Amino acid sequence: MPKIARGERLEIIAYEYIKEKIVTGDYPAGYRIIESKLSEELNMSRTPIRRAIVSLAHAGFVKHQYNRGAFVENTQVDIAAFFARMKLIELLINESVEKLVLRENYIEVDDLIEKAEKIIRCANENSRKGMIENFEEFVSLLIGKINNDYFNRIVQDLWIELDDHATEEITIIFISASSQLSCELKSIIKYLKMKDYSKLKGASARMMNAMLLTVF
Repeated sequence: MPKIARGERLEIIAYEYIKEKIVTGDYPAGYRIIESKLSEELNMSRTPIRRAIVSLAHAGFVKHQYNRGAFVENTQVDIAAFFARMKLIELLINESVEKLVLRENYIEVDDLIEKAEKIIRCANENSRKGMIENFEEFVSLLIGKINNDYFNRIVQDLWIELDDHATEEITIIFISASSQLSCELKSIIKYLKMKDYSKLKGASARMMNAMLLTVF
């Protein structure tokens, strides 16, 4: 059983434990995840385990089957899997910006502005690798502003999975969406400089929508 540090949320422990089992192959593709068994292994109630499984489903590690439970997915990130991951990122960004609105006088945003400007430069130079790397860092920085370890771990896992398992067509999406991304990032930079986080929420949603629409 993993050691639980003081103050660490139980769903984080469950999330990391199950993910490790999947990544190492202890839980192969098609393996059914049983909450009651995990509850005994981790010595915790089924509620945080269930929450962790939901997050793992959003991250593409598992899939729920009606009346059957959760099963480990093939980890290759294709177009459909990429869409699901971007939807999760969209939700986390929305939640993060909501909290920024409440803490707007205490948040430093210069690093976000710098990273957004780098994405725009990479888009202008048609640098696919640069766009992907800086977009990942921008999103991680934005979500990281609210200091939520659970959100941060989910996002980190998503980027690692995309970097390791994404198909070639996924990387092409970033170039296809570059024009719209640049447009929305310019708005995001403006609102960050103004510290107008209410308008930042709309611009962030449009940025993610540009990515999602490009998929199809």
